[in-house]
Amino acid sequence: MPDVDFEYVYNFLKANASKKFLITFHSIGDRDGVGSAVALSKYLRNSVVATPDYITNNAKHMLEHAGYTREINSKFPDDAEIILVLDTNNFKSLGDFSSSILKSGKQVLFIDHHLPSQNLERDAIVYSDESFNSTSSIVYELLKRLGSPVDKESAILLLNGIISDSADFQNAMPQTFRQVADLLETAKIDYTDILSYFHEKVPLANRYALINDIFASNVEIVGGYILIYGRSNIHANIAADMALRLGSDATVFWLINDKEVSISARLRPPLDKKLSLHLGRVMQEIAPIIEGNGGGHPCAAGAYGPAKEKAPDAIGKILGEIKYKFAEGR
Repeated sequence: MPDVDFEYVYNFLKANASKKFLITFHSIGDRDGVGSAVALSKYLRNSVVATPDYITNNAKHMLEHAGYTREINSKFPDDAEIILVLDTNNFKSLGDFSSSILKSGKQVLFIDHHLPSQNLERDAIVYSDESFNSTSSIVYELLKRLGSPVDKESAILLLNGIISDSADFQNAMPQTFRQVADLLETAKIDYTDILSYFHEKVPLANRYALINDIFASNVEIVGGYILIYGRSNIHANIAADMALRLGSDATVFWLINDKEVSISARLRPPLDKKLSLHLGRVMQEIAPIIEGNGGGHPCAAGAYGPAKEKAPDAIGKILGEIKYKFAEGR
């Protein structure tokens, strides 16, 4: 069916609240996907939250910080009546769950904040709204509209999702700050509580490797703009975020492991509008090169795929696109 709006999603959840949902998110669930899923499960009380494979260490630390003790496993519940997918809008991002969902024939609802995907493999209800900076932001608005109280645990989870996906508020919107203020009051914590908690949880070796990634990266001036790019040994997305905070106008970092290559790119707002550069669209274009999936926001996007030998081609394409726009926009 065609893409739907916020009102449709609100009515759909309200009408089906008593049914059993499988609530899931993209492969290697992050703070936004995991946090929004657990928070929404408080309203959908017959739901099961499950991951296609595993969740990130930061997502685990977030659950610990919030006091959430239930296990999020990777077992696909065959008795689920409706499948709700958060923080992605395509089946390819669902890892081991992808084939099970495609074969199930059950109704699927995507709730996401990224650039909409094209050519889904089967019918699904898709709500993708780039006016929100995170899926947690969407879920918070839905919970308020549904009249579902947000407890301290959910407030901490939603805060994590909003903060992490806003790249420390670089992609924030007016509603972002309103929501953060409300959620901080509900959670009865300070913003620094979240920052200090996660700083303490990151192992010293990881922080050391990340700083080394930045020092080993390439720095270029192109058309009056600074571009930082390089290979990461820990987390490409975190390296890209850090390089942007150092003063770069755009960053591209990639990580190659035993299974795949993952590429992360960032752009300083409002250069996306000034230069007509949408990183999410560029990542969608390069994803087939590495036989994977890609997408995201105008200023924050990523792609990953198993064709590691094609990584130089994909990386070259996104660097070339950024350099072209930088040179053109001088």
